[in-house]
Amino acid sequence: MFSSLQVYARSNLAGCASKPHMKRRTFIAGVGGSGIGASMLIGSGAFSRIESQRRVKIEVAKDPHAYLGLDGCPDSPNASYTNIDESGHLEVDMSSENPTDAGGEGINSDSRTWFDNVFQICNQGKQDICVWIDDENWPKVDDGELEGDYSEYDGDLRVDFYVGDNREQSILGSENAFFLGVGECICIGIHTNTKGLSDSEQLLSDLGDEIVIHADEDCPVDEPPVSGQTAWAILNDEPDPDENRLNSLTNISKWGWFMPYDISSGSDTDPVLAEFYAGAGRNNLNAGTDVGDVEISDDGDDLVVDIEMDPEFTLTESQLYVDTDTDRLRQIKAAPGAFDYKNTSDEYDPGAMQYTIPLDDVRENLSEGDELIIALHGVVE
Repeated sequence: MFSSLQVYARSNLAGCASKPHMKRRTFIAGVGGSGIGASMLIGSGAFSRIESQRRVKIEVAKDPHAYLGLDGCPDSPNASYTNIDESGHLEVDMSSENPTDAGGEGINSDSRTWFDNVFQICNQGKQDICVWIDDENWPKVDDGELEGDYSEYDGDLRVDFYVGDNREQSILGSENAFFLGVGECICIGIHTNTKGLSDSEQLLSDLGDEIVIHADEDCPVDEPPVSGQTAWAILNDEPDPDENRLNSLTNISKWGWFMPYDISSGSDTDPVLAEFYAGAGRNNLNAGTDVGDVEISDDGDDLVVDIEMDPEFTLTESQLYVDTDTDRLRQIKAAPGAFDYKNTSDEYDPGAMQYTIPLDDVRENLSEGDELIIALHGVVE
């Protein structure tokens, strides 16, 4: 079984002044144990290299706060397979030591199993990166070495890591590198294939029980799999990028903003105006682009959020958070995929979008003057 997967960190960082920056980070994971149940410890840290080559002891941050943040996927039931261990490493445990409520104690033998949205990777550094898992000598099903006929699965991966719940979008191999802008996060799923194996065999033994995860600012693919830029709405009454920052809230490291909104008395009230900024990493409006306008209003019954894109930009997806406080926003670490309201360009005109949300769906008995917290995220091209 693979029962203990521990990730260590190596890095190449260019720099010699007082503040190191992330250039390349490589993670090595060791695996131990027996049987087909799975328990993985995934950790990360920040390292620097000065021009005079010498050994340097670097303090490693706990996974959720490291430059490459690793944590359970917010609001996913499969995040129950994860926890942060005493060393600050993310542990993914699919073994008898972490049974499910229904009594499950590991991965089935002679089967294929998918676990969507298990853990989350966040770019908490200072520049855009691509992430992928090294696939050199990756273990595959070899029908010729198995008892029985497994020709149907010959050549298939024993273990795969994929984006979210998209089982076709692997991050295994540099050709599948996934782009992460500063402050962005993705959830990762895990697929296992135990065809022809019993509970005494190891899935990753062909790797010497090690895997390598890369995070690099030099993306190995010409065009990142996810195109476009992240955008967040900011109130535009003389917008102050330092007000209502997401990363001013406990447990959130990404850039972006939330917007306080007071419920009005009816349709005669002027809408609250906001601007949609893309690429404003570290909440720097000067580094970003104003790509559209947002209007927020209500008639006492429904909240309406209107997005109007500038002609040269297209909205490919959007996600909306609405609640009466920031508690859940902090709990989910402002991960847009965990927002309650979302759409893709397949569902609306990519130049405009309107959300209409009954106030009773947010919280019952809301009335004039009550405050809502709104966060609007999008991806634009």
